[in-house]
Amino acid sequence: QLEPLLGQLRPDDDTVHLSVLGSGGDTPEAFSRALERDVREIVRFVSSVGSRPLAVDQFEAPLPREAPPDALLGVVSDAVDALRSLTPVPPLPFFECSLLEGWRDRIKPSVEAISGASGPGRTIGLKIRCGGTIVSAVPSIAAVAAAIAACRTAAIPLKATQGLHHPLRHFDVQLETTAHGFINLFVGGALAQSVGVPEDRLLEVLEEEDPTAFVFAEETITWRGHRLDIQGIAAGRRNAVTSFGSCSFDEPRDDLLELGLLDPQPTEPRETL
Repeated sequence: QLEPLLGQLRPDDDTVHLSVLGSGGDTPEAFSRALERDVREIVRFVSSVGSRPLAVDQFEAPLPREAPPDALLGVVSDAVDALRSLTPVPPLPFFECSLLEGWRDRIKPSVEAISGASGPGRTIGLKIRCGGTIVSAVPSIAAVAAAIAACRTAAIPLKATQGLHHPLRHFDVQLETTAHGFINLFVGGALAQSVGVPEDRLLEVLEEEDPTAFVFAEETITWRGHRLDIQGIAAGRRNAVTSFGSCSFDEPRDDLLELGLLDPQPTEPRETL
């Protein structure tokens, strides 16, 4: 679907940066076969756009659910090696661990495998999903906090997708449940990374629904007495929670405008004849 659009690019246009979603597989063998197909498709796709400015920056894939914990390190290492064949710059890989039922048994071996396969020149991260179209797809605060804390301990980055349309934790009328907020996630990650807040305090950040509890200044963020300076914020964004995904562009922006956390765009003056 992207190819016709990218065909309109000119060589001097700004680079289009992509994050590719891998197919994944339930077993290590199925995962490996799917990854081989994914790599071939990436090569084919990049070749199809020729000299047009395109970069595949990230690759995301769910870890195989049926893989024994002691097999995950080999799965991740083999996947990273396969992705390094993509030149000139291999994409940064993020491997997904489900935070739904049974998450307590999955987070530790998943993070240990990612950490074990990381190294100099081999940055690898964990991906989590924070919601979906049904209530059972929304993970608990405890699961999200455990993922952030595990990544902090292992010194690996984390990215989050789905269910993060709004800045703060709130009640979702459609799902009839409380949903996560991306400000909670970013501030919690930065506090865990830079200030070292314990997991029980991290839980409180993630469940915060009061917008006045987060105080944003020119170079600081403060939450209930915990202060992040600009270096801590930068470290949190670089090494803790690196990004969030939302299928809506307008909802996050409109909410930030309503909270006074985003400056409105100036209106263009109309031309007069």
